[in-house]
Amino acid sequence: MQPLRLYLLGVPQLEAAGQEIRIKRRKAAALAAYLALNPQPQSRETLAALFWPEGDHEQARAALRSTLSSLTKLTDHQWIEANRLTLRIVPEAIWVDVVRFRTALRDVSAHDHDGDGLCDRCVQAYAEASQLYRADFLNGFYLNDSPEFEEWQLQQREWLQREYVDVQRRLTRHYAAHQRYDLALGHGQAWLNCDPLQESAHRHLMRLYAANGQRAEVQRQYQQCVELLDEAFVTPPEPKTTELYERLMQSASPVVPPEVGGKGAGVAVIPPLPSLMVGREQALADIKKRLGLDTDAVCPFTVIHGWPGVGKSTIAAMIAHDAQIAAHFSNGILWASLGESPDLLSELAGWASALNLRDASQVRKIDDLSVQLANAIRDKHLLLVIDDVWQVEHVKHFRIGGQNSVTVITSRLFDLSLALAPTAADVYRLPVLTEEASLELLRKLTPETVVEYPEEARQLVHDLEGLPLAIHVAGRLLHAESAMGWGIRELLSELRMGTELLAAQPPSDVLVVGRDASPSVAALLHRSTNRLSPMRRRQFALLGLFMPKPATFDLRAMGVAWDIDDPRSVVRDLVNHGLLEPINGGRFQMHALLVLHARSLLQTEPGE
Repeated sequence: MQPLRLYLLGVPQLEAAGQEIRIKRRKAAALAAYLALNPQPQSRETLAALFWPEGDHEQARAALRSTLSSLTKLTDHQWIEANRLTLRIVPEAIWVDVVRFRTALRDVSAHDHDGDGLCDRCVQAYAEASQLYRADFLNGFYLNDSPEFEEWQLQQREWLQREYVDVQRRLTRHYAAHQRYDLALGHGQAWLNCDPLQESAHRHLMRLYAANGQRAEVQRQYQQCVELLDEAFVTPPEPKTTELYERLMQSASPVVPPEVGGKGAGVAVIPPLPSLMVGREQALADIKKRLGLDTDAVCPFTVIHGWPGVGKSTIAAMIAHDAQIAAHFSNGILWASLGESPDLLSELAGWASALNLRDASQVRKIDDLSVQLANAIRDKHLLLVIDDVWQVEHVKHFRIGGQNSVTVITSRLFDLSLALAPTAADVYRLPVLTEEASLELLRKLTPETVVEYPEEARQLVHDLEGLPLAIHVAGRLLHAESAMGWGIRELLSELRMGTELLAAQPPSDVLVVGRDASPSVAALLHRSTNRLSPMRRRQFALLGLFMPKPATFDLRAMGVAWDIDDPRSVVRDLVNHGLLEPINGGRFQMHALLVLHARSLLQTEPGE
């Protein structure tokens, strides 16, 4: 009897002898997928709790028995082994596309090569993996009442997506190097389809089209890149993208494309490159010095701290993409973004995948995976970047670098930054942009505004006090208004008042897929103030009554506002939450955008 075939890449599907077997129950399909990718015996107790977390013990066990029965009755194949305590898939009785996909990747990983090239055997393995990946893991499939299964499903999907993208990158590079441009274009397009905003993929396709003599396609590809970036970020392509396009269009002879960057000798788990980076040259130089570039004095641990919206995640992404930094850390860069409620196991699994740790995707305990990673990189020269940290305990699993590695963390919370940093000198305060850099950022976002209303534009960036988030949002709103052919003087005035800013959606760069569902700027700021007690939140809101820009206060003024004799404990709490900043002369400052947020809280959370 031929083995069953279970397809999990795309809509889940079970086949026997080429005929589809319909799985009517969603929980049954989910159980089949989970058992197929976890071949060791699974406890009935664990499975019942996984799929029926809301039911009581007996109900969950009964539901599992019923679901198992519905699966085993589908076919005469003996493909699930069951006893009173455990369930197990029978590997010999079923072929699974994800298992075969993993096997193909392992075959390539286990086959040593000189450099990062591919031999014929590895090309065949990657080609098979590419064909197997019909769509994302369990595409369109969900279980609303099983959050732990949803978390597992997301972890598998993200890992498989990353590996599939790397397969396409390496295949398109291989075929480009052998001047097989038809095949290189197909895999290059597949790479771009996975990440349409990845400019390096657009550039690669432009080079391929040029080398293949398809000049019109070069122009079409560049225009597509321009339109996608404008729609998503309201920003033009990177200068090197435009320069490449112009060079290719002016060249009279075909251009053989250079290699596309892949994993190479060093690992790389890095975020998308920020779409627009202005005025951060000095900050980047400061951080490079801390990392040991051009100096023997290395800071093995740096915490980047700053206002909400000042660009901590952007500078972290810039670090991860910087060519000098990549060359300096010979074994690569590992990056993770945590947030308030991180999926720690998934983030660590991403690192384990990049390091090719065998069977890491099967590890279910965070501590075990962290130890496994620490052992793997003990002697490596790596840069570890841990972005958007909100709790000290979240970081412990990622502090795994040996004596040759360097760690960079970002956080908006001052007390957490001090708690994580070995010394106060290891905290780097990321400043706001200078007024000239702020104006340049606004000019890139909405050039027509700065040209037609130069004084109003300068006053706007002055009022926004150099905060990149506020300038990004203002620039997007002004650009959209101008594109409609409407006058923007009134909007400029409204932006200076601030109400439009709080209601607007922030740029895509600061959002994280799966974590942020189109929030407003106010919602992002609520992340900080929601961590305060109701009393502290009210005291923060009262600071919105201070009108001058910049808003600065001394202890006496804050004591009067809060009607308390000694305000130091309140001030200390607000500083620790990144909502106040000490400045010279015993005074404290609150950023203009936080002042607006404080005023909005006064309206939505009136005092008793």
